[in-house]
Amino acid sequence: MIITDNETVNAAEDLIRRHKEKRPEKPRTIQAISARYYQAIGQYQQLMRADVDNREQRVMLYSEIKTLGWCMGREEAKIVKEINAPVK
Repeated sequence: MIITDNETVNAAEDLIRRHKEKRPEKPRTIQAISARYYQAIGQYQQLMRADVDNREQRVMLYSEIKTLGWCMGREEAKIVKEINAPVK
């Protein structure tokens, strides 16, 4: 059911407006995204070498790496290749 009365619409627009005004955060720079991307890859590779079962952490890091890679404009195949590259 879609509610289209003016009072509800005005309340929703007001809520959005207040939310946007009270959020001074700025988007991450490409340098910050890149740094976190490579840091997460290192963490992921450490988790892969660990002896304990850490599937949940690996899945969360993997998804973060892929998202950051997409933000940087990388193709998915290249992201996966970098994740699975041997540690230097």
